[in-house]
Amino acid sequence: MRPLHNFIVHVPETVKETKKIGDVEIYIETKFNEFEHRVMEGEVVGIPEKYKTPVSVGDTLYFHHHVVITPQIVDEKNKLYQVNFSPEGGHLTQSYVVKKKDTDEIIALNDWVFLDPIEPEAKLKSDIIEIVSFEEVPNIKGKIMYASDKIKELGLKIGDVVWFTKNSDYEMQIDDKKLWRVLIQNLTIVEK
Repeated sequence: MRPLHNFIVHVPETVKETKKIGDVEIYIETKFNEFEHRVMEGEVVGIPEKYKTPVSVGDTLYFHHHVVITPQIVDEKNKLYQVNFSPEGGHLTQSYVVKKKDTDEIIALNDWVFLDPIEPEAKLKSDIIEIVSFEEVPNIKGKIMYASDKIKELGLKIGDVVWFTKNSDYEMQIDDKKLWRVLIQNLTIVEK
């Protein structure tokens, strides 16, 4: 398969309906928290002819959770989906990270950065003992795990702890690890 502008991926199942806890596998009703249970990875079966990328057929591509919605399906019988790609990056692309099939190396595409979460501490909202309530503190920083070479333009490197704008993070599972996806332009501070 030779797509012109986008990736084509094979996605056998579009939602994760089971979860393993110890030796027990349980069924999850996914309709109550649909986005959390959508599959966001697939095996690459076609790469864009128009653009040079580090992605090869057989690699695993991680993508936006909307990819597995029906309009993006290319071949229903073979469970093939189109994943939008744009070399400009940002919200024009749904292709975020590739895991190389031969080396297991993980490479971020375009201007996406993947951060190891540094969870904020909850703050006590009230000093009255009868009312115990914690103020929800937004995520604001994490450690860079994966990023394209574009971070070098900002003097950043893998392992740096960076801050980002409020609500610009999105949780994704990359290689079975919970990470936050953030655009480079939403990074605000690097800790030294």
